[in-house]
Amino acid sequence: MRPRIFFISVLVLALRACNPVQLPANLTGTPVGISNTAAPSEAVTCTPLPTLLFIPVVSSPMLVQIAFQDTCNGWGVSSNGSGAILRTVDGGITWLNATPPGLTAIGYSAGLSVLDINTAWVLGPSTDFFNGTLYHTSDGGLTWTSVAVPFGGAGLQFLDASTGRALANRGMALGSNSVELYQTSDGGATWLSVFNNDPTRPDAPGSLPFSGIKNGMTFLDTNIGWVTGTRPVGGEVYLFVTHDGGVSWEQQSVPLPAGYEAYQYMPQAPVFSESVGFLPLMIYLPDNTSLTFFVTHDGGISWTGDPTNATSIVTPGNYAFADDLHGWSWDGGENLYSTIDGAQTWSKKSANLDLTDRLAQLEFIPGSTGQFIGWALASTDDSGLSQLYKTYDNGSTWTPLIP
Repeated sequence: MRPRIFFISVLVLALRACNPVQLPANLTGTPVGISNTAAPSEAVTCTPLPTLLFIPVVSSPMLVQIAFQDTCNGWGVSSNGSGAILRTVDGGITWLNATPPGLTAIGYSAGLSVLDINTAWVLGPSTDFFNGTLYHTSDGGLTWTSVAVPFGGAGLQFLDASTGRALANRGMALGSNSVELYQTSDGGATWLSVFNNDPTRPDAPGSLPFSGIKNGMTFLDTNIGWVTGTRPVGGEVYLFVTHDGGVSWEQQSVPLPAGYEAYQYMPQAPVFSESVGFLPLMIYLPDNTSLTFFVTHDGGISWTGDPTNATSIVTPGNYAFADDLHGWSWDGGENLYSTIDGAQTWSKKSANLDLTDRLAQLEFIPGSTGQFIGWALASTDDSGLSQLYKTYDNGSTWTPLIP
């Protein structure tokens, strides 16, 4: 099916740099004023594309997902009313409504995959989650294409503007989970099913098993990728790797220290920086649950870690890596950890913010002065509102953007 093209009406005006920005009268929304979000350690001036200034503003957005590409530019999903796809060009202070026409009932069920400040995909599932509509923009949300796709509840990952994967959930039963893997080489206009584990057949060698609940997918390139999950088997790390684009799979060994063979584990999808990959690994110990990060320096051929070392263990929470060396893990309360050596060791630090049981997402990017800039998204509170906070000093001090 050829993608349909939608256009959001935009008005391109000649702007004087010293004049305040105003929305034209024929557009709804609050006038947009782009602020210089200055902090003592990181003075930032955001200069957005002029055309983006004429997308209406969403006041007090109820954010359920964020994705920042730099200090100024980010994407978001909001659950206000029927929901919205949002853009920010001032670091999260103001959010612009870039929702594709025809996309409704947006919220927690919408899939968002962001490549850069201009390129993003949004998956709107059907009511049965077995099919859906995929929306794509390459101009920052001004125009969108849409195409019907044979999956609705799926994890999306795009390696570039053309190459993408979708891991579709095909149903669960008694600790088992059927999935189907699709690939695209034309930016999402067409999709090819490359793998489907048939629940009517037993697990077979060279296959991603039906048994186990899958929780994530990461591809390093067009051929190499991983799927993670969990099943109640002592000493097993549910990490399956493919070297042929997802057609065949094998379980990859993760070395565990002596005495840890009886514990249960739950890995999350690997996270790759420039030359380093991190494998988050939850460990269910007899008296507590811990989180550690195994590391690869060879593109995922091997993974190393030491869960017996107390300095490599953190309290389970949300995590984010800004580069090969710097990362954070936070449960939203007093347990905020950071690493400066690529997850080999973690140190505890204090923060002026308590989001215990409400921290939904954590993001960090490198700043321009040696510091790291981060965002913390809180889940909705009792009044139905969500909050967004920003830090300029590596996570110690947080300032509310959406109170």
